[in-house]
Amino acid sequence: MAEVFAIHKAIDYILYHELNDVKIVSDSRSALMTVESLSDSREFIWQIKKRLKDRDDIELMWVRAHKGEMANERADLLAKGASNRDIIDIQFTY
Repeated sequence: MAEVFAIHKAIDYILYHELNDVKIVSDSRSALMTVESLSDSREFIWQIKKRLKDRDDIELMWVRAHKGEMANERADLLAKGASNRDIIDIQFTY
């Protein structure tokens, strides 16, 4: 569920900063499947779905974990560092 929460926070960031044409890339296939599931009735998941529906320029993408994907390796490193902080202050460009 942490991965789904990360997607939720990414959407918060995108909306707050009014970003357009954004791809949220995750190596958690289960998190992406949870968000796309029609049978999941948890309010938290439905909030994510609604926000994605309202913004058709936000795309969810899956990448295979740790298979030489340079951006994925870097994202994992940044996530580990950020998980020990109260606020996210790490900038990442690809």
